[in-house]
Order: sequence, then C-alpha cells, then structure tokens
Amino acid sequence: MIFSKFHFTDSASPLLALAIHNGHRLPEALLPFTEISAEDRFREEDPHTGSIAQSYANHIILETSRFAIDLNRLPDKAVYQKPEDAWGLKVRNGELPKPILTGLKQSYAYWYATLQYQIDRMLTLHPMIVALDIHSYNHRRGGPDAPPDPQEKNPDIILGRSNLSEEYYPLVENLRHRLDGQSLFDRSLDVRCDVKFPGGRLPRFLNEHYGGKVICVAVEFKKIFMDEHSGVLEPASFQALRQIFLEHSLAWARGILQ
Repeated sequence: MIFSKFHFTDSASPLLALAIHNGHRLPEALLPFTEISAEDRFREEDPHTGSIAQSYANHIILETSRFAIDLNRLPDKAVYQKPEDAWGLKVRNGELPKPILTGLKQSYAYWYATLQYQIDRMLTLHPMIVALDIHSYNHRRGGPDAPPDPQEKNPDIILGRSNLSEEYYPLVENLRHRLDGQSLFDRSLDVRCDVKFPGGRLPRFLNEHYGGKVICVAVEFKKIFMDEHSGVLEPASFQALRQIFLEHSLAWARGILQ
C-alpha cells in the first residue's frame, strides 16, 4: 500500500535524501473511508519536497500520502483515525476495517525493513552516511488573506537535531551557519535549529539504530516557495531555494565525510 521511489545512482556518495511526506496518493482501499478532501490533504502534505530530494543522486521519495500512512510516526500512531491524530481534521468517515489497518501497518514495517536494507548496503561502501529528512511546513494558518505567522517562531529553514547525540550538534550548527543569511531574492534566509519541529520517527530510528554510523538531520522548509492555500508553486523562488540548499548541504556533507 506504500508507493515510493528508491533511487540510488551514485555508490560513491554517502549522502541520502528522503522526502517521506511528499506523496499525495491514497490506496484505493482507503477511498471509501476517506472524509478529508484532496485540497485539505495537499495543504497538510509536503508538496515539492520530492523535487528537493531528487536533486541528490541517492534519494527516497514517497508517493503515498501521509494520510494513508505516516512513516514519521511510531507504528501505533502511523495511521490517522481520529481528528486528534491529524490536527483536528476529520480524516475518516468511519472506522477502518481491520484488514485495511493491518495491511497498512504491514506496509509500514516492510518499508522500514527496505530502508534498513538500503542503509546497510550503503554502509558496506562507506564508514558513515549523512541522511537529510526533508519536509515543509505551513506558516499562514490564519487563512489566505491573513498575515503570515510571526517570523520569530517560523524561520525559513529549520534543522532538527534533537534525535541526534549532542556530540553531533556542532556539525548541524555548521550547516545552519552555511545557510543562514543566504540571499533569496528579497529576503535573507533565516535558518535555525530545533524550532517547532525537532524531528520524528524516521531520524530517531536512523540515529538510534545506527549509533553514529548514520547522521540524520530533519529539514523543514517554510512554504515561502508556494501559496500553501491554493497550492500554486512559485517556480523561480523554489528553484533558487532548492539550489541554495543543495550547494551548501553538499559542501557541508563533504566536510563531514572526508
């Protein structure tokens, strides 16, 4: 029930990008039980993060919506069933049949087993791997005509490191320093660590399971590259932001892994 692209084209690269909330597809079996509209789902998904991940030679991109199965949550919380599971949104119109729920949880376990296989394979070639867990977030919760949420708590890029051992905090701070203040048209990028989104199940699993052999950093892009209500992308802004992040993250990772 999980549709994803595992793409590895550069065995010499120890860098892996993941976009696990990129997807919008729902399995057909879920459609009769789905109450939330496609527009509301899209607003809460992380559209275009797959395009950012695709900039890296090795990447994994989810096509299945987080409203089917959320790989960034623990298994017992990964399927949204009640409004409190999904920011007050009514996702289901009734209780999911047990076979569907079981199938989703089995798909979750299989996906993580496949991820572990790919990481293990990369570690036969490299002593350490850097993984980027790429997401995006809304900042106009008041509506399309309301002012944006305060910049103080909504930086342009958030680097989540709380699932890392503190010995690696300076490494993430180095990436923050590289990105902070970069010019994106009429704005100077505001990049901070551990604001709002510290990182979920995916970075926690990788950082804990591999104990220093994998450094996984959660990356949250504020949706300054699109209209989060209409879903319309601003191509020039998106391309510029993606290029800034790509160049500096590649240079940063090379510094760690050399």
